[in-house]
Amino acid sequence: MICGETDTIEIRQGNPASIELTLEDISVDPAVPIDLTGKTVFISVKKLNDFRLDDDEALIKSEIIAHTTPYEGITSWTLTAAETLIPLGRYKADARVYTDLTDYDNSVTFYINVVPVVTRRLT
Repeated sequence: MICGETDTIEIRQGNPASIELTLEDISVDPAVPIDLTGKTVFISVKKLNDFRLDDDEALIKSEIIAHTTPYEGITSWTLTAAETLIPLGRYKADARVYTDLTDYDNSVTFYINVVPVVTRRLT
């Protein structure tokens, strides 16, 4: 999935998830993939009304250092069942790309919809 400001990722509540993300620099036209070679991606998922400047209240915090196809901006975001066990609803998220911990290169914003699992059968 290409991530941009209007993109939404659907996650099933309480289920593990592995999401392939293509991170693009949308500050140029046409957008180009962000080269992730040697870079760290931090992803935070927050409530829509969370405007804090830190991630202390983030519902999900992830760090990705190994990327699927880094030169094409492709990485895999893996979440455990426990990480997706957050209230149903819509959230804002962003992926920040860092060369090192003091210099970030880019930030890609998107949305998360946490939806219920439909089938609950045990047998």
